[in-house]
Amino acid sequence: MNRDPLELLGDLPDWPGTRPPKNRGNSGTNYLTAVDRFNGAKPVVYRIGGVDRQLFTVGELAKALNRKAITIRSWEHKGWLPKATYRTPAPSGHQLPNTSPKGRRLYSMEQVEFLLNAAEQYKIDDPHHPDWEGFRNHIKNHWPKG
Repeated sequence: MNRDPLELLGDLPDWPGTRPPKNRGNSGTNYLTAVDRFNGAKPVVYRIGGVDRQLFTVGELAKALNRKAITIRSWEHKGWLPKATYRTPAPSGHQLPNTSPKGRRLYSMEQVEFLLNAAEQYKIDDPHHPDWEGFRNHIKNHWPKG
């Protein structure tokens, strides 16, 4: 009994009724079927040196790594992550007293993919066997420049 359970459904459409839904395009199967590697994080396009680049804010990087933005900032503050390669322009005026205004941190697609691969390789999401030391050393020694 090694049959695929979906074979039992035969040629049934992906929707009930006889007419395909209007919001799915022509094929009726125009929805995302692959696993989203970035956990829903979306890059923003910035023009740097005349070239459009896809960059992630610290919040989107955190979403991709399944963490919170404050965690990513903490990793940077502790030296686990290098300082962000790019920043948005600084806001005009002072936001907080006794601080200099800075722009938002921006990470390249290459850096985000590098972190996702390192997180997977060193199993930092595994509650029983994460290799944090290996993760930090890998980032320190192989961080892409951007």
